[in-house]
Amino acid sequence: MKLRSLFKGVATALLAVAALATPLSASHADEGDNTLTVATMWEALPLSMKPRRSRFFNESEILDTLVKLDFDMKLIPGLATSWKRETPTSWHFTLREGVKFHDGTAFNAAAAKYSLERVIALLPYASDLLNIKDIKAVSDTELAIETNAPFAALPNQLTDAITVIYARASFDEKGAFVKPVGTGPWKFVDYKKQDRTVVERFDGYWGDAPALDKIIYRYIPDHNARALALETGEVDFVVHLLPSDVQRMEADKNFKVYKAPSAGLYYGAFNAGEMSPLNDSKVRQALNLLVDRDLLVKGALDNIGKPAWKFFPDAFPWSSDKVSSYRFDPEAAATLLTEAGYDKVDGVWSKNGMPLELRIVSYSSRAEMSVITETMAALLAQNGIKSKIEMFTWAGMLDKVKQGAYDVSVVFWTPEMTGHPDLHLKSQFHSKAGLNYQNWANPEFDALVDKGRGLDVGPEAKDVYIKAQQILQDDAPIIPLVHKIYVAASNNRIEGYKVHPSGFFYNFKAVSKK
Repeated sequence: MKLRSLFKGVATALLAVAALATPLSASHADEGDNTLTVATMWEALPLSMKPRRSRFFNESEILDTLVKLDFDMKLIPGLATSWKRETPTSWHFTLREGVKFHDGTAFNAAAAKYSLERVIALLPYASDLLNIKDIKAVSDTELAIETNAPFAALPNQLTDAITVIYARASFDEKGAFVKPVGTGPWKFVDYKKQDRTVVERFDGYWGDAPALDKIIYRYIPDHNARALALETGEVDFVVHLLPSDVQRMEADKNFKVYKAPSAGLYYGAFNAGEMSPLNDSKVRQALNLLVDRDLLVKGALDNIGKPAWKFFPDAFPWSSDKVSSYRFDPEAAATLLTEAGYDKVDGVWSKNGMPLELRIVSYSSRAEMSVITETMAALLAQNGIKSKIEMFTWAGMLDKVKQGAYDVSVVFWTPEMTGHPDLHLKSQFHSKAGLNYQNWANPEFDALVDKGRGLDVGPEAKDVYIKAQQILQDDAPIIPLVHKIYVAASNNRIEGYKVHPSGFFYNFKAVSKK
């Protein structure tokens, strides 16, 4: 009971923030019955191609990808109707005919080639993601892609928002990005900084026409203010709700709450560098045994999430029960800490007279992040490990991580975003990966994920990735905490909405208002 009260105290304190940080500058009543107004946690930034923000182009469907993911995370046609791996490094894509960009120009293989080459030139992340050596427009409807090395995950990577297909009009005469001009069901209309992005229905869309005329994405970063905007009728739809808001709206017949497991994991990334106590794998393993994820989800998140005892959730096709799970086991953790040279003195783990104290960094822009971080620290404190928490913006936290000025960085990752483990295991944890700021290197892990890149889906590939996942468990460069339950809410006039498990696809073209 005492621990439960502690969790509630932490959550209550964190929720007591300034509620109305962003003014609502337009009358929702004036926006029309066939307009959907959506309150978002992130600013859309439609005039930027930066990796995180460009996901807006895909989630809002201003632009299309060549390949898409259905609601079971299976590959389905997008602007490409079919694809085939002809050699270990060569792929052939057949493209959809009769598709027009929003400016009226034709989509074809030459347009796809130009767009992908521009993306690779402007975004180093895309170059690493796609591993493309050469692209050829064989005909208007045939695209040939050669990769630098055998790369079985290419179609999955082409579902990533970074690979959306832009019209030439999206760039100026020097090739610099100007604005998003795509083939999606919605076309970009207007952007007001720190306020809103507006899209309208594109009547020339190649697929089923949307029912709505317009969508307004309102940027409301404060979590309480976002929920209040829905409750006061200023917006129709809200994403990323706090657990307390979910409970209140579920009890109110004027609102609909949407909850479903999605591609998302909150986890702590450990600094395995020599200057951190987490350089010792025994200490990393011990931390994984000292945090009760069931209690974390129940006490801090009101069960809106799933306890994460390993990196991939059970529902992910590449997960396996052959990969061992962590468990809450303070006795086993004590044995590991003792073997690492620590003693428990007056309830605190110490070494050479110095208490084991962790520098924990995170960022507060995600609704659950502060609560998860504080609760993890509270659970560690209950088991004799001190910590100091610092919350930043995402950019501020990343600066600390790049400097190595941390022991644990609590972050959010989307391990189902492309439906293939290559993006997640190689780009995050390979010793040469651009996103690996953890000073962690494991040659066996590197060899496995390198091998997995070249293997088609099948038993051999599954076995390789099972072994790689087991190394993550055994060497413990991370502490998985919570598998995300994606939560959104709307007024009761909204029909047709369904949570997509990728977490980066609204599918508002299927939505209507009563």
